[in-house]
Amino acid sequence: MVTVTERVRFSETDMMGNAHHANHIRWFECARCAYLREAGVDLFELMDEGILFPIKHVSCEYIDNIYFDDVIEIQARLTKLSRAQMVYGYRIVRQSDGHLLATGETQNVFTHKATGKVARLGPEPYAKLLALYEKDQAAQ
Repeated sequence: MVTVTERVRFSETDMMGNAHHANHIRWFECARCAYLREAGVDLFELMDEGILFPIKHVSCEYIDNIYFDDVIEIQARLTKLSRAQMVYGYRIVRQSDGHLLATGETQNVFTHKATGKVARLGPEPYAKLLALYEKDQAAQ
């Protein structure tokens, strides 16, 4: 699992004083990118090789409000991996008390930049992701 810490900015809140729901998806992305970085996968290298990784599915369960100036932790864990896709699970918790605020999931598929058709991740980045995935699975 990889954890990213964020402080909720005023611009991320709505007129009701809550973090706008769209930010949860952005926070998931920040944690997913941190996970890939932790695994040693360089997204720019993948794109240079003609491999893209669009989102096919995203979901979020909003459990409790997140407010301006809350310090939150976004936890990302790779839950499913193949050479054609990766699925992440997320938890957002308030840092001060560990209260669960949201959970979510994203599914990325690997595609060829030129055609948009499904691609298979190369052996080197796949091995890097697999190593961190297996480490996470063993730690559960």
